[in-house]
Amino acid sequence: MAIAHRNAKTRVATAGTWLDAQQASKYVRKRNHRRVLRLGIILTVLVVFAVTIGYKPLFQNNFAEVVPGRLYRSAQPDDRLVKWIEDHNIRSVLNLRGGKPSYAWYDQELKTIRETGVDYYELPMSAQLRPQKRELLQLIDLLGRARYPMLIHCKSGADRTGLGVTLYHMIVQKEPPEKALGGFTVYHAHIPLLGPEKLQQPIREYASWISSHQMIHTPERFRDWVEKEYMDGRETPAERASTGSKSILDPL
Repeated sequence: MAIAHRNAKTRVATAGTWLDAQQASKYVRKRNHRRVLRLGIILTVLVVFAVTIGYKPLFQNNFAEVVPGRLYRSAQPDDRLVKWIEDHNIRSVLNLRGGKPSYAWYDQELKTIRETGVDYYELPMSAQLRPQKRELLQLIDLLGRARYPMLIHCKSGADRTGLGVTLYHMIVQKEPPEKALGGFTVYHAHIPLLGPEKLQQPIREYASWISSHQMIHTPERFRDWVEKEYMDGRETPAERASTGSKSILDPL
């Protein structure tokens, strides 16, 4: 009887252990399923986000209409430049990366410019450093007098082009700096880290300045601030002394 009782207790214990194991296994499967589901959702969101911000840079040469019939932006133009000029009646092209005649892409761009007769402005800037006072003054003055529609481009169409677009909003459309900063956007691959964020610095500093002086933005006030208050930390005393005489950017 004692042996039978012990065997019965053993069978009950074994059955209990089996049920516990089954429940534990079921719990693990559910937990793993939830993890896989969460991972799938995260990956889907990341893919959608990457495609959204990468579509223009990867598949459209970062080309976009900023202000209908007035302003366009892009990465380094390719053989689509002629079509852009014709389709959008572009009258000016502003190149913020520069170039050399020995570069095939640069030679092709100049050839297209000559054939189409649009105005061509070139102001090589760094995508990693604070803009120079001279550069900002040249851009401000150019945007106020150039023929439109205009195409602004650099190499990738993200950072220097973002500055050009931001300045257009401030000078031509008279937008306040906080709103104009939308010209720097992740949708055109602007990542404000490790250098490119420095291109935003003069705009943010100006915004803080007018706020501290309880002023509103005007294009004239911004230009005056750049000329008298802005410090880029790069120009020599001789360059600073001659800034005014070099503020005109003529077409090539």
